[in-house]
Amino acid sequence: MSDTALNHVKHLSVTIGPRGSTTDKERAGHTYVKQTLGALGYAPVEEKFISGYSVYQPFYIALGLISIAWALFYTQGPAGALAAVALSLLVTFSVARELLVKDNPLRWLSPVGESQNVYAVAPAAAERKRRAVIAAHVDSHRTPLIWLNRTAFRIYRLITALGILSLLLLTVLFIAGLFAPSNPLLRSLSIYPAAVVALAFLMAVQAHFTRFTPGANDNASGVGVLLSFAERLKAGPLANTEVILLVTGSEEVGYYGMADFIRRHAAEFPDARYLIVDNVAGKDAGPCYLRSEGLALPRKHDPGLLALADRLAQDRPDLGAYSYSQQGANSDAIHALNAGLPALTFMGYTRDGWIPNWHNKSDRFENMDALTLDRTEEFVWEFLKRLDAG
Repeated sequence: MSDTALNHVKHLSVTIGPRGSTTDKERAGHTYVKQTLGALGYAPVEEKFISGYSVYQPFYIALGLISIAWALFYTQGPAGALAAVALSLLVTFSVARELLVKDNPLRWLSPVGESQNVYAVAPAAAERKRRAVIAAHVDSHRTPLIWLNRTAFRIYRLITALGILSLLLLTVLFIAGLFAPSNPLLRSLSIYPAAVVALAFLMAVQAHFTRFTPGANDNASGVGVLLSFAERLKAGPLANTEVILLVTGSEEVGYYGMADFIRRHAAEFPDARYLIVDNVAGKDAGPCYLRSEGLALPRKHDPGLLALADRLAQDRPDLGAYSYSQQGANSDAIHALNAGLPALTFMGYTRDGWIPNWHNKSDRFENMDALTLDRTEEFVWEFLKRLDAG
C-alpha cells in the first residue's frame, strides 16, 4: 500500500489540527479535500447547510428544563404541577426524537452554525450498473471526561440510562401531583430522580465546554482512505460502479452532513450503497465493520453488504478483519438506515470493543497505527472491487 492516506491524515490532524463542527478549522479541512480532488481532475461540489455545533447542548437544555419543571412542581403547588407536566412531556418527546437522530424542539432551541459537505463523482469505466457512496466525516469531537477511558464511558452510559429513567419517573410523579397536589410523599420521592437529572446535566455541560481533539483517527483516517481511493479511481475506475466520494461535515454533533446529503441526493442516487469509513487507524483495531449501531435502539446494517464483508474476511484471513455491534453511538450510516437505504460502516473497534483514543486528547497523528490504516484501506478497496463484480 502507498503512503497516500497517511499523508492526508497528517495534513488534516497536524497541519490543520482540531476541526470542530461548524468551525473555521472544519472549513479548512473541506477546503483541503476540495483542492485535493480538484488537483486529481475531479469536479468537486461543495454544499453548505445549517448545523448544530454541539451534540451535548440539546441534552443539557433538556435536563435543565426538567430541573426547572421539578422546581416548579416542588414549590408551586397545583399550578406548578401543571407546568411541570407540560414541560416534562415536551422534553420527553424531544429527547426521544434526539436519540433517534430526528428533528425536535431541542434542536430549535440550540445555537447553530454553517457547515458543508464536499463530494465528487468517479464514473464507471464501462456501463454503470450500480453506485456506491464512500463517506467519511472531516470534523473532530470534543474531549469530555466521559470519553476518557472505557470505565468513564461505562459510567456515562449508566448515568445516561438512569437519566432517561429519571425523566420518565419525574413525568409520572408530576402527573400524579395533578391529582394529589397536597401529598408530600410525591415531592419527597421526586428528589431522587431530580438528583440524577442534575448529575446528568453537569455531565453534559462539562462535555460541551471541552476542547476539540486533533482527530487523527477520528476521522482524518477515514478522509485519508477516501482521498487515496480518489487517486486510485482516477488511475483505474471500477468497471461497473460509479463511486460518489463524499466528505461530510458536522458528523460529531448529530450527523447533519449525511442528513443533508441524503435529503438532497437520495432520489438522484436511488440505487446507491452507502459505505462509511470512520476511525480506521487505531492500534490493534481492525479492519472492523459494524453489524449494527444505535444510541438507543440498534439498527442493523444491510444484510447483503454484511454477507459480502463476511465472505471477504473469510477469504482474506491475512487482513484479520472481523465485525462488531456498536452500542451507545452512531456513525454517518444512521441517516441512510433511517431512510431505508443499504449501508455498512467500517469502524476500527478492537476485538474487545473499544476505539483507541476515542474522543480523547490523545487522538493525535503520532498515536495512530499506519499498519492498521493500510490493512483497512486494502480491505475496503477489495470490498469495493467485489461489489463492482456483482
